[in-house]
Amino acid sequence: MTAPSTDPLHLTLTPAQWQAWLDSLCELPSGPAALSAAERPRGAEPMDAYALSAYAEALQSAEVDGELWDTYSDLELEGAGDDTQAWQEIRAFYRDRGYVLLEVRGGEGDEPEEWIFAPELLQLLRLSDHL
Repeated sequence: MTAPSTDPLHLTLTPAQWQAWLDSLCELPSGPAALSAAERPRGAEPMDAYALSAYAEALQSAEVDGELWDTYSDLELEGAGDDTQAWQEIRAFYRDRGYVLLEVRGGEGDEPEEWIFAPELLQLLRLSDHL
């Protein structure tokens, strides 16, 4: 289990916490929701990381292509010389606007998963239940 973060805009999950959160998510006609299996209406689709990526502002993931340079261009950022610098500028852009960086650390790979979400979405999807 990870130590609680003191920064509300930078949260860290273990791979087990990340998977438990993903397992709690489903897609409804109204959008994503966090519901137990018993609460889910018929036809609610379970969400995986790929489905969740549609709701992330930006991401760096081994599992899902975050389209780094498309995001960089969409934000009208300029001057990054490589992927690392571009991601740092994207992170800073969203942090300055109050978005949350969600990191998944402790997996097999050296690189953490990093996802950026609107804080309101994380509340709706009950991420705090998995911290």
